[in-house]
Amino acid sequence: MAVAFYIPDQATLLRKAREQEQQLLRLRHWQMATVMLNTIRQLMDSTASQCLQRAGRKCGKWRKPSQ
Repeated sequence: MAVAFYIPDQATLLRKAREQEQQLLRLRHWQMATVMLNTIRQLMDSTASQCLQRAGRKCGKWRKPSQ
C-alpha cells in the first residue's frame, strides 16, 4: 500500500504565512481599538459623575473667566 504526501511549494507556504500574519494584525488592531474605546468610556463616565457632584454648575459648558 503506497502512501502519498503532499508537500506544498514555497509560494503556497509564503502566501499562507502572510494570510496568518494579516489575520493576527487585524486581531491586534481590534483589541487595541476595544481598549481605547473602553478607556474613553471610563473617562466619559468619570467626567459625568464629577459633573453630577458639582451642584449648581452646568457641566460641559465653557464659561468665560471673570475679569
